[in-house]
Order: sequence, then structure tokens, then C-alpha cells
Amino acid sequence: MNIGFMGICILVILLCVPVYLIYFYKLNLQRKFALALAKVVGYLALTGIMLEFVFRMNNIALNILWVVVLALLTSVVTVNRARLTMKSYFIPAFISTLVVTFGIGVLVVLAAFSTENPFDARYLIPVTGFILGGIMESNCKALETYYAGLRNHNALFYYLLGNGASHNQAVRYFVKRALERSMIPSLGRMAYIIIGVTPMVMWAMLLAGSDVYSAVLMQLLTFAMVLAASPLALLLTLMLAKRYAFDEYGKLKSQEMVNKAEA
Repeated sequence: MNIGFMGICILVILLCVPVYLIYFYKLNLQRKFALALAKVVGYLALTGIMLEFVFRMNNIALNILWVVVLALLTSVVTVNRARLTMKSYFIPAFISTLVVTFGIGVLVVLAAFSTENPFDARYLIPVTGFILGGIMESNCKALETYYAGLRNHNALFYYLLGNGASHNQAVRYFVKRALERSMIPSLGRMAYIIIGVTPMVMWAMLLAGSDVYSAVLMQLLTFAMVLAASPLALLLTLMLAKRYAFDEYGKLKSQEMVNKAEA
């Protein structure tokens, strides 16, 4: 696939359509449209430059560093959107995101692609990119659901403990709700796998010349990666962050259950 001058012209024409509609109907969206377009162009340009360098070098250490940086950024966004304190929850989120991303990513590359080097930039970076995007989208709300549940329904937690439940049994209800919140986005995307903008991998592979069988399998593999990675990363994060939410006696640390919005 080679997008030349004609493709750029069509891109400009397509962008002119919303500009004309905003102007003709006097929609109050000029500033939002301009800012959104500038952000997209800027982000894609910067990402494209960095990816071009990484793909040209195709150095194992550099490829791993790229994934580590993306995992770091993903963890920052996840903790921030979950409205948790960065000081306490960034490290658990980062470690769990990195471990799950590398674990599943390398496994998928080895199993699905004919390559002896699972750290090849051509395979590792796109696959881990899908995984990190899924983790960020799903787990920011899931973490917020878990800690908000503990904070707002701590009476249920202590009631269960008082009736002989172990710590793991007492938090099981809150973990269940967080897992449901984590998996709902992925399950929702699978519900309309053929229509809409969700199956981008499949359409992109068909445009690039892949056969239908390979495109469909890759799309299913992408969904499976995200569906497995998100809850695994969530559970590992909760396990690593346990010391920040509970004291040595298994009681809630009230000062850590206050989110940034309330701090």
C-alpha cells in the first residue's frame, strides 16, 4: 500500500467537509475542531517520526525500551483517570502493565508469526501497542470502581470480616465488580465485531493485501489479547497495591482511600 499525492489530496478534501458544515450551519465547534485536528496531526507526526527511527534501527534493546516507555505512559494515564494518588499506585500499575504486556505480547508474537525473534520491531511494537491500549481503556475505570467501592461501602467489608470471612473473601465482591468493569469494554467491542469502527485490524489488513482468513484470525487474536491482558493486569495491580490500601492487620487505610478529587 502506497498513499501518494492523490491520497493526500483526498485527505484534505475529506477534512474540508466538516469545516464547511461548521461554517455553513454556524456550529460553535471551530475551536474544538481546530484543537482536535492539531492534536491528532501533532501526535501522529511525533509518533511517526519515533516509530520510523525504531523500525529502521530494529534494535532489541531499543524495541524493549519503546515498550517500557509506552507502559510507563499507560500507567500514568490509568492511575490519573482512576483518580488515585500517583505516589502510591503508579509503581504497582506500571509493574503489572509491563509484566502482562511483555508476557502476552511475546507469547502471541512467537505463536502467531513466523519469526525466531519475538522482539522484532515489526511484530513486538504493534502487538504490545494493542495490549497497552486495551489495558488503559479498561482498567482506569476498573481501578476507580474497586477503590470507590471500598471507600463508599467499607461497612460491607467490615461486616464480612466480622462474620468470619478472610481478607480475600471480604474483598472478593469489590474485585468482582472491578473485573466486570474491566471486561465490559472488550465484550462490548466483540458484540459488533463486523460493523462500526472497532474491527480496524481486519479492515487494515485487507487494505494492505492480506487474505480474508488471516485478517479475521488476526482480529480475533487482537480481541483475545486485550480480553486476557486487561483483567490480568488489573488483578496484579490490586495485589501489588494491597499494602497501600490496607494495613498489616488487613484494615482499610482511610487516608489512602481518598481520591485526588477529594484531596
